[in-house]
Amino acid sequence: MKQEGSIHEGILQDESITYSITEIETLCVVERHEIEEMVELGILEPQGLSYETWVFQCTALNRTQKALRLHKDLAINWPGVALALELLDELEQLRQTIAILQRD
Repeated sequence: MKQEGSIHEGILQDESITYSITEIETLCVVERHEIEEMVELGILEPQGLSYETWVFQCTALNRTQKALRLHKDLAINWPGVALALELLDELEQLRQTIAILQRD
């Protein structure tokens, strides 16, 4: 069933913008060891060989903030946060697939 006139909210992100680990720390108010934990668990995927050279895509800001909310507000441990985010990503992909199929 098509929904006419529905409004979708989102944030337009410039894919070319990247952030250093220091910028992620500052913008998301997160400690370096937490970022390292998120990278270790696959929550964040930086480019670079070591944390001194890590560069994060613009999407890392939203993902870091979402991970921090799950960790701090809901008291979920980091492995649980990784699983929750993986499931949320899968859910979003399924929703997009359904939306595409409904348009056809």
